[in-house]
Amino acid sequence: MARKTYTEEDRARVRQALLDTGLNMAVSKGLKGLHLAELAAAVGISKPYFYTFFDSLEDFSLQMMEEQRCRLLRLLEQELARPEGTWEEHVESFFRTILRHRENGILVMTQGEEADQHSRLTPERFQDFRPGQRDFFLRLMALLDIRQEDCAPEVLANLVFSCLLIYNSAPESMPFLFPSHLEETAALHVKFLVNYLGSLRNAKKDR
Repeated sequence: MARKTYTEEDRARVRQALLDTGLNMAVSKGLKGLHLAELAAAVGISKPYFYTFFDSLEDFSLQMMEEQRCRLLRLLEQELARPEGTWEEHVESFFRTILRHRENGILVMTQGEEADQHSRLTPERFQDFRPGQRDFFLRLMALLDIRQEDCAPEVLANLVFSCLLIYNSAPESMPFLFPSHLEETAALHVKFLVNYLGSLRNAKKDR
């Protein structure tokens, strides 16, 4: 049987299909439930062909995160463009969508998955990944009309990640929290975050 020849357009479509399918699998099963054989079969390619796009499953996971960051920026743009509602309501809706990530098709790692993913990366590869994280939050801040001088992107990242981590990891890895009150706690976290971001946005306007 002759080997199939892929054009550059074909390759672009296959790469996007891998990212889309991988994200869907990771959302429903977690990163540990993401298996190369199942992913390749779902997209209709061989396992060796997968490695012409990505060096490893770990590299693929990082590329999935980059794909998701682009989706989240588009989601915020769409939310802010809605004619009805206030800026605060739009931003709160955006963060609530991320908070309820599984039902909205968004991949958010648990504390255990973060530790496992980090352990599989070389220090160099992890450092290569960091600028993309920072750039994402800079772009998020630009959409929210917040200046870097008023809030470091790393601080915003920590605020968002801490909220997600508590909501997503308890009670499995945070047994001393009260799981019966996680919903209320998460709602307050989002409120506090939106109020803080609103104060930064208003501070910029006052200058």
